[in-house]
Amino acid sequence: MTIMNNNKIYKWLSGVMMTAVLAAGITACTDDHFDVNSEVTGRGTLWENIKANSSLSEYADILQSTSYSQTEGSSTVQTYADIFNGDATYTVWAPTNGTFDYSTWKSLLADGTYASKYKVEKELIRNNMTRFTHVMTGNDQYDLDLFNDKTAIFDCANATFAGKSITTSNIGATNGVLHVINGNAEYQPNLYEYMATRSDLDSLNTFIKSYENIEFDENNSTQGPTIDGEITWVDSVTYTSNDYFQTIGYLNREDSLYAMIMPTNSAWEKALAKTKKYYNYMSTYEQNVVTVSSDGTETTSKYTTSFSDLELDSLINMYSKSAICSNLSFNANYQYYPFDKYNPGNVDSLRTVSYNILRQKEMDLPSLFDGVQPIELSNGYAYVVDNFNFPSSTWATEKEIEAERTSNIEKTQRCTLTQTKISLTAKNYPNYPDMSVSEDTIISLTVARTVQTSSSANPVVTFIIPRTLSCKYDIYALMAYNSDANLPNQFRASITYHDGTKPGTTSQNLTVPADDAIHGSGNNFQTIAQHIDETTGKCVYVDSVCLARDFEFPVCYAGLENAYVTITLTSYVSSSQTKNFSREMWIDKLYLKAKDDAE
Repeated sequence: MTIMNNNKIYKWLSGVMMTAVLAAGITACTDDHFDVNSEVTGRGTLWENIKANSSLSEYADILQSTSYSQTEGSSTVQTYADIFNGDATYTVWAPTNGTFDYSTWKSLLADGTYASKYKVEKELIRNNMTRFTHVMTGNDQYDLDLFNDKTAIFDCANATFAGKSITTSNIGATNGVLHVINGNAEYQPNLYEYMATRSDLDSLNTFIKSYENIEFDENNSTQGPTIDGEITWVDSVTYTSNDYFQTIGYLNREDSLYAMIMPTNSAWEKALAKTKKYYNYMSTYEQNVVTVSSDGTETTSKYTTSFSDLELDSLINMYSKSAICSNLSFNANYQYYPFDKYNPGNVDSLRTVSYNILRQKEMDLPSLFDGVQPIELSNGYAYVVDNFNFPSSTWATEKEIEAERTSNIEKTQRCTLTQTKISLTAKNYPNYPDMSVSEDTIISLTVARTVQTSSSANPVVTFIIPRTLSCKYDIYALMAYNSDANLPNQFRASITYHDGTKPGTTSQNLTVPADDAIHGSGNNFQTIAQHIDETTGKCVYVDSVCLARDFEFPVCYAGLENAYVTITLTSYVSSSQTKNFSREMWIDKLYLKAKDDAE
C-alpha cells in the first residue's frame, strides 16, 4: 500500500488507519489536515500523552497553568491542558525538559498580569502547535501556519520543526498528533510587535500604539442573563485594532510582506526638529467663508476656529509625528521594480503604503535606509536607522488646485465659469507629470473659462487653497492660451492668508518675480504665446506663470476645514488693450511647490 504522494500524502485519514500507519513505523510529513476518529481507544488524548511522558513534565506544568484566550484580552477558565484533552484536533511539538527556558516562562505566569500570561500563551504554547494533524514522513518540508498565525518549517528530511530537532515523532492521540522536540520554536515577532521589544524604538512605538483600540466583538461573545435591563456577558470577546494601520500598513498581519524604516529615538528627535516647523498652528483662525446659492446670491459668513493650549499641542504632535511615519513602510509585493531586501533603495522609485511615489531623481533613495541591514521578521523586514534622511518633500508635498472643479472656487465676479476641453502636445504643457512620454504625445485637458458678464467686464475668480503648511512655496498659475481670441492674458494676482499676528486674514498683492520678467512686470502678469501652429495660425499652449517665489506662509492649515488660503486672479485689461490681450482667462490649475530650507 502506497500512502505517500510527494506533496499530498494523507487525505482525511480515519483514526483506525492512523493507528495502522504508526504501528507499522511509517511516518508522514504533510500540510494536509484530517480528523482523527475519537472512538479509537488505547491512545489517549494529547494531554494524556503529554502528562504520561516524564520528559515533558515541565511543559505539562506550563500547559495546565496557562489559561486559554479565545481572543487577545479575553481569557477563559479553560487551561491548555483542558484544550488538549478535548475533541478539537491539533498537532503539538512539545519541548523536553531542560531544552527550553522553563523558569522564565514560569516567572511570567507567576507575574499574574494578563499581558505576561498571554505572552506565554502566544509565544510558547501557540508557537508550538497547529490546528489539525501533521504527520512526518518522506523528504519534503512544509511551511505550517501555527496557532498564533506565525509560520514554521516542518522539515521531514532532517526531522526538524522550526530548526529544532524532533526526537520522537508521530505519537498518535485521539485528538491529534504529538511530536517531541529539543527546545521550543523561536518566536518571531512581526513588525508591529518588534517595535515594542526595543527601547531605542520607544518614540516610534509610542506614537503608533497611541492609535490602538480594543474593540468588543458582540457577535462572537457569549451573552449572559439580562439584569436590571442590562445585557451581561459570560464570555466577552475583544480584538485589537489600530486606526493608524490605514496610513502605515497593517503591520500586525502575518500574511503580508512589508519593509519598514524604523527611526531610533535619536533619529526621531532629529526628524521632529525638521517636521514641527511645518505645523505652526495659531490658537484662533477667523475666516470669511463665501457661499453662493443656486440663484447666484452670495452670502459671506465668518467662521472662528479656536484651540486650547492642550489642543494645539495635540494637533502639532499628531501632524509633525505623522509626517515622520507616513512614508516609512512599503509593501514589498507591490512595487514597480523587484524588491531587493539588501538594497531596497537601488531602484528608480519606491511606492509607500500611503501611496506616495518616492523617486530616485528627486531624492537619494538608498540613504533612506541609512546603509543598515534588514532585520527579518515574521511579516517583513525592519531597517532600524539612526538618521532620518527623508526630504521635506515627502510631507510638504506639492499642491495642485484644478480650476474647473467648483469645490476649488470660493467666488467669481463679473463672470461665469464654463468648462472647455483642449488637446495639445506634451511639449506645449509645462511640467507634464509623465515625463516618459514623447513630446509629441497628445494630451487632453479641461480648463475653466471665465466668461465675462459684459463686453467691458474684467473677470475675477478666487480659488480656495486648503491645507497648506507653514513653509515656503513657489506659486504658479497654469494658464491655457485663449485660442478662440488668439490673444494672451494680462491679469493681477493677490493672496489672502493668516499672518500669525491676528485671528483674521491679511491680503497681499503679488508682483512678477524678477527672474520671470518674460511674464510681465510689477503687478501685471502676462501669458505669452508659444508654438504657433503653422497650419491654423493658432496657439494651443499652457503657460506656467510664476505668481510668487519663496512665498512663506507663517501658519499651517493642515486638517482645518474653515480656515485656508485664497488666491485671486483678476483680468486687468483696459479698453485700449483689448486688441493685445483677452479678458477671458482659460485657467488650467494653480500649482504650489513646497520648498525645502536648503533650496
